[in-house]
Amino acid sequence: MDKKTIKILNQINKEFYLKTQVYFNRTRQFYWEGWEKLLPHLQGSTLKVLDVGCGNGRFGKFLQEKIKKVNYVGIDNNQYLLNEAEKTVKQGKLINQDILGKWLIKGKFDLIVFFGVLHHIPGKENRLKLLKKAKDYLKPGGLLVFSNWHFKKFKRFNSYVISWKKAGLSKSQVERNDYILDWKKGVTAYRYVHLVDDQEIKWLVSKLEMELVETFTADGKQGQGNKYIILKSAA
Repeated sequence: MDKKTIKILNQINKEFYLKTQVYFNRTRQFYWEGWEKLLPHLQGSTLKVLDVGCGNGRFGKFLQEKIKKVNYVGIDNNQYLLNEAEKTVKQGKLINQDILGKWLIKGKFDLIVFFGVLHHIPGKENRLKLLKKAKDYLKPGGLLVFSNWHFKKFKRFNSYVISWKKAGLSKSQVERNDYILDWKKGVTAYRYVHLVDDQEIKWLVSKLEMELVETFTADGKQGQGNKYIILKSAA
């Protein structure tokens, strides 16, 4: 995928969240079922966590309710959602920045997570590059966890798929499993999403050269909304 197309897709998603941020905050107050399945893997006296694309910080709030000592850092490029995160994440650091740029953070982490993020990153190589960057911030034996949204399993979201012409692009400019979804909730808004399928997951895991701890599906109707991948860095 060329740089011009990537820039267009990133701008589409930035504008999408600016238009829908109030709705997203209001409807993203619940915890994902899959997070509960992560808890047995989270050990240590103090857990240092980096939440990439943290939104309104609900994963940080979840951790602080479930684990006694958490050193939480969340990064996102939407200031409205970060302001909302400040209201619920009582102990932690929240940073406004583009997750695709240079990270303004220091130190190493026990856990780095990408929830609802990878499907918004245009370009297969860029998704790998972002995960590799996260790997470099892990402590020895640290965990890298990312979820993949299986939106094609839901009839409602299949009906939201629209022509690339609406985004000023053609199908030949994007990659396999790339889509534009309509919003259809009060305002005109489109979002770019990518379906990270099993073939790509296998490729990502092989390129990251980390121990595959566990994979599982959870969330949404019938527990099939997201596929989770848990990877471990070398000790």
